[in-house]
Amino acid sequence: MALKNKLILCLGLILMTQQVVMAAIVLPELLTKQAVNNIRFLSKDGKFTYYQKRSGSLLFSTNYKVQEILKGEIGTEYTLFATPARKKIVILQNPNFHNFYSLRAKLNIFLMNYGEMTAREVGTGISPTLLLGDTWLSYYDPYSKILNFENTANMALKFSIKLNNRINPYFVPKVLMSDENTVYYTDLSESGAVGVLEFKRNIAKSEIIYTAKSPLLKADICLIQDSLVLGLFGIHQSKEGSSITKASLPLQDFSKRETIYTSESNDLGHLVCDFDKNNIAFIKNYGNANSPVYDIANLNTTDKKITALSESKTVSNIINMDGILLTQEKGKYYIVKGDVDYKNVDTLKAKTESAPAPKIEDLETDLENE
Repeated sequence: MALKNKLILCLGLILMTQQVVMAAIVLPELLTKQAVNNIRFLSKDGKFTYYQKRSGSLLFSTNYKVQEILKGEIGTEYTLFATPARKKIVILQNPNFHNFYSLRAKLNIFLMNYGEMTAREVGTGISPTLLLGDTWLSYYDPYSKILNFENTANMALKFSIKLNNRINPYFVPKVLMSDENTVYYTDLSESGAVGVLEFKRNIAKSEIIYTAKSPLLKADICLIQDSLVLGLFGIHQSKEGSSITKASLPLQDFSKRETIYTSESNDLGHLVCDFDKNNIAFIKNYGNANSPVYDIANLNTTDKKITALSESKTVSNIINMDGILLTQEKGKYYIVKGDVDYKNVDTLKAKTESAPAPKIEDLETDLENE
């Protein structure tokens, strides 16, 4: 009888272990026909790719055609930004990526149409952001502490906002536009506490709509449908915890915003609000202050339900690349949300069946020899 009970117990433990293993979230690795470390942007349908070469070139590949967009010094690094509007792409060019390490170094900023190959230079700065359906572009000058704005269709339309921050030279503001006249951005007070301000273009004036109670809170803002979302996350082993709130636009009284998420733990945040109209993705701390466990979580803004999207325990970033939600860990990229297989899908077709398609490597060699 005792032996029978032991067998039943062992079988129960085995079944529980199998259920735990089966319940684990295994993210598929992003696999592509090119080296992933060279790719800077892939369209969701796989029709075109922006990628860089060690030679310092940024290249555009589509339909068995390769064209050079920008040429820099050897080792130049490129970063590309796009939004779900799919109208513009911002290029950040860093010619000193391997020999000058600075969080404040101003980089070259270029702008081009989505899916095209001609880029124009905008200026120098950091943290470029496409706003209001790609109709405006903002970028930050960390030395003058000025937020610059430029219309993407008419470069003559420009304005700027001077930040108040005098305490933290490494602070980078978050910025968004809810309409042509209204900008929301973050800034620091004299004590170092983060705040959210509303700027009206018609009167060129900013108004504080929120100030954090402690300098040990960082803030993130984003738009989801017709609401302004504010995420507050404790830093530096503080006991501030985390919260996410939202308020309908146009704002009436921001102090009466709705709370959709709270936690006693300090989450990393990194809100992604442009992936799904009813959901927000962010990095949540599933551990505690002494032993944090960071993974990507999905917050439903309607029923306020939290769903885990990863179980890696060490996630520190989220990337929305043309409708595919990615994360990077230990040198590899993983698909968090999205059903595109870049490795197997082949949307490139030869012009004629009789003529074999040229190899991308041969096209690149011809381009470099020109």
